[in-house]
Amino acid sequence: MPQAKLIGNKIKEYFSEIGMSQAEVAAVLDVQQAAVSNQLNGRRFGKNNAAKWSKAFGFRANWLITGEGPMFDADNPNSPKEYQIEEHPELNHDDDIPVIPARLFRAPDINIYEYVMNSQNVEKLPPVPHFQKHELFATCPGDAMAPRLCRGYLLALRKMADDATIINGEIYVVDTKSSGMFLRRLVDNGTSLTFIAENQQEFPDFDLDYSDVINIFRVVGVLITNL
Repeated sequence: MPQAKLIGNKIKEYFSEIGMSQAEVAAVLDVQQAAVSNQLNGRRFGKNNAAKWSKAFGFRANWLITGEGPMFDADNPNSPKEYQIEEHPELNHDDDIPVIPARLFRAPDINIYEYVMNSQNVEKLPPVPHFQKHELFATCPGDAMAPRLCRGYLLALRKMADDATIINGEIYVVDTKSSGMFLRRLVDNGTSLTFIAENQQEFPDFDLDYSDVINIFRVVGVLITNL
């Protein structure tokens, strides 16, 4: 399927989820409904049109044109609230935060979140004030996301609610039943997730069904450590 058609379908799904008709979309954009219909049915976005839709609804202009990266602009106040970056992040507590040991990244059938939050035997570190709200730290165990995130970097994680929306192309840590934890970019396919590494030569993409997922954590901050 052409990329423009895939982008249009994704936008259709979003407007359907929020209960917004094509007529209402057209009214916001101050265009004819036919123009909206054409755009959602496979017409490619140009720069000017992408900028207009981005301003009105919070879509990232580059995503509208290429389909690459996150769908929404986290800095746009018209983006859905769950996509927006908190301007004044609040830490969830003043206590030290547990660190997921690297050895647990490949431990299957363990709810890592429950384990580290209730364990007295894991390392704990102070929360980082300028990061968004975070509940856990994890030491990056490998180089799947290198050179962006390398082995030994300290990741600040926030546990996502079960009904939270995955931002396609963003980096997450996923705890799975079958294979432990993975640090990857994610694409939500509805019933499954596609896991995408930066280091494509050594770590090929793969899919996992949602039934295999225990918890998903968003990476909200990174500390570069000296190994």
